[in-house]
Amino acid sequence: MKTSVKEPFDREKQYAAKRRAVIRAAGEGFRRQGYHNTSMTEIARLLGLTKTALYYYVKSKEEILFECHIMVYDAMDEVLDTHRKAGGSGLDKLSIIYTEWVKLLTRDGLSLLTDVSSLSGEWQQDVLKRRARIERHITRLVKDGIQDKSIRAGDPKLITFFFMGALNWLNAWYDPEGRLDGEDIAQSFTVQMQSGLRA
Repeated sequence: MKTSVKEPFDREKQYAAKRRAVIRAAGEGFRRQGYHNTSMTEIARLLGLTKTALYYYVKSKEEILFECHIMVYDAMDEVLDTHRKAGGSGLDKLSIIYTEWVKLLTRDGLSLLTDVSSLSGEWQQDVLKRRARIERHITRLVKDGIQDKSIRAGDPKLITFFFMGALNWLNAWYDPEGRLDGEDIAQSFTVQMQSGLRA
């Protein structure tokens, strides 16, 4: 008779998982109330933690904001890597990524946050670099679409700002308890995006 072998307790893994949960929940607080309106005391209350317990996982509100940004960009990069070799026109590729990003932002409770100016030093530089890398990738797809005539001619950077701006605005009004789920919103957003860009 086989006996199940329990995995050894991994304190570092448990700490990392709990810290990630803390950061995600705090990010949701930032999304709903704004970064400057959400104190560490409020974050601790939302999480059901004491402030002492909260400070065990993060050292400051600024650290939480930085980690929220990085968490979102890591997830967005995963989508880009998954669909990097997708076939089709520039608009086809853009549509796939756009759809997946909307699903990601509505399904996982991640938020494309603003308040980058509230970050200091290397944290701000790192976030701006990650954002720029994402924008460069989208701009390349837009240029491909203009070249293959699936996207109407225009300034690729302005089109990219339109593309990313709609995702940012999603954070301001999306309600997980609302009448539309992430799939519905993703489909609607993608149709509107295609209508606006199609040549």
